Amino acid sequence: MPDTLYINGRFTTTDERVIGVEDRGFQFGDSVYEVFKFLESKPLFIRDHFRRLSQGLAEIEVPNPWDEASFTAAMAALLERTSFEEGIVYVQVTRGEAERTHFYPSGMTPTALAYSRRFTFPDAARKELGIRLVTARDLRWKRCNIKSTNLLANVMAKSHARRTGADEALLIDEGEVREGATSSFFAVQQGRLITSPADPRILPGTVRDSVISLAVRLRIRVDERPLRADELLTLDEAFITSTTQGVMPVAEIDGRVIGNSRRGQTTTVLQEAFDSLERGQVSGESGQ
Repeated sequence: MPDTLYINGRFTTTDERVIGVEDRGFQFGDSVYEVFKFLESKPLFIRDHFRRLSQGLAEIEVPNPWDEASFTAAMAALLERTSFEEGIVYVQVTRGEAERTHFYPSGMTPTALAYSRRFTFPDAARKELGIRLVTARDLRWKRCNIKSTNLLANVMAKSHARRTGADEALLIDEGEVREGATSSFFAVQQGRLITSPADPRILPGTVRDSVISLAVRLRIRVDERPLRADELLTLDEAFITSTTQGVMPVAEIDGRVIGNSRRGQTTTVLQEAFDSLERGQVSGESGQ
């Protein structure tokens, strides 16, 4: 069954082919994207996702086709037309369509699209047992803080992980741990969190930011600093965060067991706190 598609102000389905061959998002990856989760047909953390989308568009000098109110209204209308109540929405804004040249002309009209997609989120067993990571060299461009559709390095790292039997690639650069190919990474040592600082070398994850705020409120120390790759050998716990995975424990890295190979105490506390925050989003409460 086709999914519901929003394209430049109108609704159709993903059966319709809507992108021109010279759209710069298609030819150059000249675009940014967002993915948000919805439960009971309600979007989660939509304000945070819109804010990051706006920041990314400003960074690459593409006008935002929405303000916060019109974006929220468009996504609500998309979900009203979606036949299932749980899944993800993929949003992308490209610079638009023009004759293919590397430089872009001024005054282009952006292409804006969004579509809903079914997604099976991790169950209770998965959230306890966790996932396996494999390290990989970070070959991405130097503006990882922009959620660009230039994802070839991520694709290659993720495919490498899958071939080795792992669930996610953990990207290493200059002897330091950055983040996952599709996730943020947190280490736990002696009850405190260590995660890469929010600079151009990582994506400012919406779940990452929520988890840091929760940790501060729960009086869990957070050190935003580079984690050396050799520190992976001495971790008490580790977990990743992302829109689709929430707070997900890491059981192994490169075949080496982390902690007791399943969810640790600090990870459990933060996972439960974040799950509560999501439930609050669905119910319309603060979730705090």
